Order: sequence, then structure tokens, then C-alpha cells
Amino acid sequence: MFYRLFSFLKFWISSSNQHGVHSPFVYQYVTKCLYAAPNFKSSMSYNILLKTIAYFKIAQVQLTPSNKELEKEITKTLRKVSITNPSSELIFIGTLNHETMDEYIVQNVNITNDTIVYVDTIHKTKDTYKLWESIKELEQVRVSIDLFYGGLLFFRREQVKEHFKIRI
Repeated sequence: MFYRLFSFLKFWISSSNQHGVHSPFVYQYVTKCLYAAPNFKSSMSYNILLKTIAYFKIAQVQLTPSNKELEKEITKTLRKVSITNPSSELIFIGTLNHETMDEYIVQNVNITNDTIVYVDTIHKTKDTYKLWESIKELEQVRVSIDLFYGGLLFFRREQVKEHFKIRI
């Protein structure tokens, strides 16, 4: 509990809003998705996920580990989205550890240029934040966005490697 509070304060001081973003891709994502309506009636983390799915018009989502509550929320809110395993469109990682990092990011052959990985609660513990930091440094990860509630990874080869901390 104390770690998350300290982590939040540290994040708040070092993060920016859309005005600190110099990437057109990330700027549009932040302004037209994260800061735009609608706000779904769910937790902040799930709200980010639902808005991201809608913004990028994602049809297939992989939930790791399986999460019936989230699956129900996604299919109820966004009717054209199916939950599949594997997915090359969006991978939601609910519990971050070395095994999930290796299996779903490092060694995942289904990741394409357009794949998005959403890692839930990256500031949950010191260990999960260290794993997040190591994921950001992976060669195939081009853009990472720390939103405190979760982190997004993009593999767009045409993009310069950048990391953002965005307040929402």
C-alpha cells in the first residue's frame, strides 16, 4: 500500500499530459482516445483497455490469465470483439511476472507490427515495476506508455523508440 502511494506521487511528478508528447501517433491516441468520451463504468484500468480496443477497432483480444469478469465486460460493452487465444491484435496481461513476460512478449511469435500489449497494474509492487522497466528496454518494443494504472506496449517498427508517462 505504501509503495503504491509513493509510486503514484513519483509518477505524478514525472508524468505529463498531451502537451509533453512529441509523437503524432501517441498524441492522437492520448487526445482522441484516453482523454475523449466515453468513460466506461468500470475501473480505471479496464476503462483504458475498453477505450483502447474501441479506438484501434480491435476485433480480437487475448486475456492472460483468463478473466471471466473482464471477458464479460468487454463482450457486453464492445459487441464485435471476441476473446481468442492467441491474438495478434491486443494482449491483456493481468498478472506480470517473468514467465508471462517471456511467454507473451519476448518469445511470442504472434506479435506483429500492429500488436498492442496492455500490462495491468505495472506499479503494483516494486518487482512488477522492475519487470515493466525491463520490458520497455526490449529491442522489439518501440513505444511504451506508462499510465500508472497500466502500461501499453507498441511494436511499430516505423516508430522511433520512445517512452511516455501520461497522466489521465
